[in-house]
Amino acid sequence: MLKEILHKTKIVSEQTLDQRPSAWAMYNKQLAGTLFSAFDETTKVVWTTSYGFPNELLAGFDVVLFDFEVASAMLPRTQPDAAVAIMSQAEAKGYSVDLCSYHRMTMGHFLQNDLPKADLMLTSSLFCDSHTKVNQILAHYYGKEAIMLDVPNELSAESVTYVSEQLRNIARKLEEVTGQRFNSDRLRACIRYSNQARSLYKRLAELQKEKPYPWNGMRAIQLSLSGGLFSGTHFQAELYEKIIAEIEDRIASGRVRPEKHRILWLVWSPAQPTMIPDVLKGHQTSLVMGELARVYWDEIDESHPYEGMALKCLKNPYVGPIAQRLSGILELVEDYHVDGVVHFSPLACRFANASFRIIQDVLVKRNIPFLVLEGDMLDKRNYSDQRTRESLDSFIEMIDKK
Repeated sequence: MLKEILHKTKIVSEQTLDQRPSAWAMYNKQLAGTLFSAFDETTKVVWTTSYGFPNELLAGFDVVLFDFEVASAMLPRTQPDAAVAIMSQAEAKGYSVDLCSYHRMTMGHFLQNDLPKADLMLTSSLFCDSHTKVNQILAHYYGKEAIMLDVPNELSAESVTYVSEQLRNIARKLEEVTGQRFNSDRLRACIRYSNQARSLYKRLAELQKEKPYPWNGMRAIQLSLSGGLFSGTHFQAELYEKIIAEIEDRIASGRVRPEKHRILWLVWSPAQPTMIPDVLKGHQTSLVMGELARVYWDEIDESHPYEGMALKCLKNPYVGPIAQRLSGILELVEDYHVDGVVHFSPLACRFANASFRIIQDVLVKRNIPFLVLEGDMLDKRNYSDQRTRESLDSFIEMIDKK
């Protein structure tokens, strides 16, 4: 089923791009096409983490990247009931309903023999332990090697060396499984693409400060997570250029929605259909930024690419003590002139939920309205239209009173 879903999404995206060219149609076509091509038996396929692995390294090899979380979000976007049926198969085999819905969905696809083969299975310790565990479980069943990039919770010379050495070892493993010789010139070219994209992404983040907000906040969050699949490629920079051009045109022509309030969105955004965008639109409230939808890392030094990629991992807002994440949140609150903060909290996401009370206490002391919005990324059984509307209505009413 997954292969057919990805193929259909690719075809629909191509048709949309032909009929109504846009950056987002271009992105959807590339994303679905990349994931679909992982089913081509003639290719070398590397499973990775779009938001937690420095994919610039993988761009230096002739491999197709596949992220089972990104792929598992495809069906729930259009067929929530069918997605529940697949997750239920995993639950019937003992995968608890307490497990993240992305991973129950992935295990359900596995049970249907619905995942592409992997030549190498990579993950990162970056903030999602169950992603790593699912990767290890599937590697066991497939008889493949699962490698986890271990990123320590501190930034130091020692941790940079530790992570960069792991990346060098992964490069050697890529040579082994692909039969390709590592090409340092090609890696430097990928780093240049990455740095070019970083500069454009920084410009995109600046445009999101405009009032009224000139883009789509949920898309900005989705791009910050799934878009990492294209790190180190020419396509990523091309995509950002297109998005920036569309936003600048929208600003110049005045085609922006009226805006009464601005909110910052923390952690994830649901992939399944919800009424969140409609509720926010009804209140003339813009979702202007997400935690990862900004440049938080330095340019990667072409002459020291492994150390640069290691630093990119270590400077992720979700690595290190909560003070690092909190500092970034407060900076975004000020820079984007937000009126309130929403923390989207799926019950299964332990790393995020463990810290929201600290964030809440600090923001409340600063008189910044804060909402913990319970929901789920893929599982409609853990989402309620009524509860979501009531929570958001009350939250925006609190902002109005403030």
